[in-house]
Amino acid sequence: MIEHQDTIDFSHVPKSQGLNTGTKFILVIGVLMIFAIGGASAFSSGYNHMWPDTHTMRMDLGSMPK
Repeated sequence: MIEHQDTIDFSHVPKSQGLNTGTKFILVIGVLMIFAIGGASAFSSGYNHMWPDTHTMRMDLGSMPK
């Protein structure tokens, strides 16, 4: 497969160039969106709720109509 073994240099490991700017930007935006959605969910969890709810239907499950 490889004709000239002496032309391949295995004496050093190639250095990675790391993540490019676009990938870093998308990563940061994604992490910020995760926290924003979690924060919005946490802050709006009590909106329009009454605890304890006095309007909850309380039905005896043992005497359900047939």
